[in-house]
Amino acid sequence: MSEIYFSTRLNSFALGKGRKYPEKAIDTLELIEIASTVKGLNALEINYPEHFLSHNVEEISTALKKAGLEVKGIQLRWPAPKFANGGFSNHDATIRHDAIEMVAEAIKLARALKTDHILLWPAHDGYEYPLQMNYVDGWRWFKEALQKLADIDPSIRISIEYKPAEPRGRTLLNTTGAVMKMVADVARPNVGVTLDFGHLLMAHENPAQSAAMCLADQKLFGLQLNDSHGMADDGLLVGSIHATETLELTYYLAKYGYTGSYYFDTDPVRENPVRECEMNIERMRYFIERGRALAKSHPDLAHGDALLSSEVIWNTLKN
Repeated sequence: MSEIYFSTRLNSFALGKGRKYPEKAIDTLELIEIASTVKGLNALEINYPEHFLSHNVEEISTALKKAGLEVKGIQLRWPAPKFANGGFSNHDATIRHDAIEMVAEAIKLARALKTDHILLWPAHDGYEYPLQMNYVDGWRWFKEALQKLADIDPSIRISIEYKPAEPRGRTLLNTTGAVMKMVADVARPNVGVTLDFGHLLMAHENPAQSAAMCLADQKLFGLQLNDSHGMADDGLLVGSIHATETLELTYYLAKYGYTGSYYFDTDPVRENPVRECEMNIERMRYFIERGRALAKSHPDLAHGDALLSSEVIWNTLKN
């Protein structure tokens, strides 16, 4: 399985000792050095602008090369308070412009870091109250922003990571269907979707179904793995709560040919972050291997016989 890229959230290594957020900022180069000690980790995704505030792209590239880690994507973080009322869907045209310019800058950094993937989490594009957002205008502004960015460099893939809520009460793109509708409206081959396992559970969606539908349209550009109780974005170890759903996800990833990286978006607040990441990799290898084997041995397993499918899944997880 050497062709698989396991990537992770760089900020995970700044947590721990019961802290949800670190008491002080930990240097990006120090975080990369800590990540290099994780057995089996071969990639990272870097946040922009957060991880570039104290170091330029050359310094970060040197640190990554020393650590033996590739960059599989740059993740956009539009910071509050400036973007607290939204980025692409903000009523203020100046702020919408600035949100677009941030992504344009990230595209330049992606070229320098030799990655072809920009991930957008529109955390603030949403609302709390009735008549707070003009949904039609917001949707149009969001679509036009993506079209403009996609046309900058068609070789750079841009994917949208949706979340139904948090930090907003509701988000404009709050389901897999909504994101796929946006992707269809944008109508650019280099615009797609990144699915986060925990966000799907928050939206009461089935991760395997969402992934299968995105893969069927060749629009699943990225995957963020974790687990949760489904009520919030808990960021728990892979397979710790929803092992069966994780196995089903890898079955469909194998069946429909997912070729992206496997990124761990977890929050080891009280756990050793290096060991936690190693456990994520160990577990994900287990699920990927069994999902691939199932897709090969039972390509038509999902044919309506629930007891047969359940028996096969149970026997797979026992071994």
